Amino acid sequence: MTEQFFDKELACREVPGIPGMLEFDIPVRGDNRGWFKENFQKEKMVPLGFPESFFAEGKLQNNISFNKKHTLRGLHAEPWDKYVSIADEGRVIGSWVDLREGDTFGNTYQTVIDASKGIFVPRGVANGFQVLSDTAAYTYLVNDYWALELKPKYAFVNYADPSLGIEWENLAEAEVSEADKNHPLLKNVKPLRVEDL
Repeated sequence: MTEQFFDKELACREVPGIPGMLEFDIPVRGDNRGWFKENFQKEKMVPLGFPESFFAEGKLQNNISFNKKHTLRGLHAEPWDKYVSIADEGRVIGSWVDLREGDTFGNTYQTVIDASKGIFVPRGVANGFQVLSDTAAYTYLVNDYWALELKPKYAFVNYADPSLGIEWENLAEAEVSEADKNHPLLKNVKPLRVEDL
């Protein structure tokens, strides 16, 4: 858990260096039984800055990835926006890289995420994380349905590219897929045109 886990006020901050990316504090209420949170609440979060355009096409899909300690996933940029958080008592270090064409191409951001934090990730920004706790359930609310024909619109960058300056917890013990190990370095990534996403 982060330094303050319970009873945060719902709040939103822009992420420096990556336009459109937002970090939310999420109120978590707890007692001797455990805890409860509203992970996402449209009427409360849109006025704070969550983009109304997220709902424009009426498509929503919620995905959960369950992961063991040291699992590292990423860095993947899909052609949809996503809102990510943690659905259990786990903790991850989240990492993002802007792969969109323009001045912010290659900009990165990292933060620790637990159930008291949510991140809005705009399409074209690569998302990745590494599990710091024994397990973590990483949840993605996305505004398009997964489809194989969308795969050519994805972009990837190698999580271990030193030019990114990303500091992972323990790469020597990281559990990483072969696909993620073989993603290109940033210098070989073709920037994504926003109008193509």
